[in-house]
Amino acid sequence: MLIELAEHYEQLEEARQTLIQQVRRLDALTLHHKPSPERWSILEDVQHLVLAEQKTILEKGSPPAAEPGNPDMLAMVLHVLDQDIVVDVPDSAMVPDGDVELVDLIRDWDQARRRLHRFLESCGPDDLRTPVSRHTVAGPLTVVECLHLIASHFHHHRRRIEAAIERL
Repeated sequence: MLIELAEHYEQLEEARQTLIQQVRRLDALTLHHKPSPERWSILEDVQHLVLAEQKTILEKGSPPAAEPGNPDMLAMVLHVLDQDIVVDVPDSAMVPDGDVELVDLIRDWDQARRRLHRFLESCGPDDLRTPVSRHTVAGPLTVVECLHLIASHFHHHRRRIEAAIERL
């Protein structure tokens, strides 16, 4: 795997494992607790992270290559995530229902992460500049942009989960 991609992946995976350890210590009541009707439970935040990674399609030479990227839209999405601004989920397939067990989510997340790892291993230097994925709002993304987005999205929800744990 290219060093640049390996560094991003390792940081992301280390943070994911730390979060998994935090939520594994929680009982079912705590995992399912909703701080208010419009807020997600800790389990729903985790489920959303898993759904987002499962739904992220990474493909070299995929159709997004024909559409130009929009750095301003990506910057706006990253800003929203990094500033913890609450927005609607742009893809209804990524809205959690909370009707899942944590062990199943972790298993599914492991599978999605292995798929990401295999894709990153297949990337060469020329693949760093071409779109490999498409975000609903940000548009076409290179592999590095995609990793930045996955990381920002992850840390946004990690902060939400850690804040929910602190309020208990």
